[in-house]
Amino acid sequence: MGAMVRWRLTVSYRGTKFHGFAKQPGMKTVAGDLGEALQRSARMESPPLIVCAGRTDAGVHAMAQVIHVDLPEPLVSTHEAEVSPRALCRSLNGQVGPDIAVLSAEKVNQDFDARYSATWRRYRYLILEAEFPNPLLSDLAWQVPGPLDIRAMNQACGALIGSHDFRCFCKKTVGSTSADPIVRVVTHAAVQEVDAGGMLELMGGRLVSLEIQAGAFCHQMVRSITGQLVEIGLGESNAAQLYGLLHSASREGAAQPAPAQGLCLIGVGYPDFEASLP
Repeated sequence: MGAMVRWRLTVSYRGTKFHGFAKQPGMKTVAGDLGEALQRSARMESPPLIVCAGRTDAGVHAMAQVIHVDLPEPLVSTHEAEVSPRALCRSLNGQVGPDIAVLSAEKVNQDFDARYSATWRRYRYLILEAEFPNPLLSDLAWQVPGPLDIRAMNQACGALIGSHDFRCFCKKTVGSTSADPIVRVVTHAAVQEVDAGGMLELMGGRLVSLEIQAGAFCHQMVRSITGQLVEIGLGESNAAQLYGLLHSASREGAAQPAPAQGLCLIGVGYPDFEASLP
């Protein structure tokens, strides 16, 4: 194989049908489908290694996942014409749509790393406050009967800002113990009602979102925080208890993690690139 060039791709996907992002034998995954499509488009003998900014679990979505991948140079089509970034996007989208969409592609320096070059990640979690489920949102939001006290939830977000040991909201990784700190720096966390243009009013209910940004996240961190904030919104917990959990560094007494379907990766930032947030 000749020279290889690193590409950066921005990818969106609906996680409902996937067993997470990372490639897994015998499982339908985002990286698995993308890898096979890249293999065909780049005319490679095997799927290339794909590195992402943040691995998402089964059922979790992304609006702006960033990946890097090394592809042959020059990248040519079956007609031996050099493939442009736009043409590569079209080729990939024709293979992986509609559940995956490649939004942009560009050649980057070899030292760019989608994971380790990233300076922040931003997630959005959607909660449907409604008495009855909404079939149109069942794969995109967590339905909670409510009522939710958004003001109390938003005030509790203040305790999350800054550098903390988030062991109380993280699933332990393989090889770690309950004594190992999991320090993360949260720079933004807020809960607000989403303007759905009157659509939800017709069916009953309202849409509430948590947006949270940090340099990095640990496994199930956002879902666990969401579960705790919903308990606060329902009056079953309060900000003081959340603050106490952070300082306890223990999951004992913490709420159960929220379901996967409400979570979406909406932005990733790099030193030379600021992703525009939806």
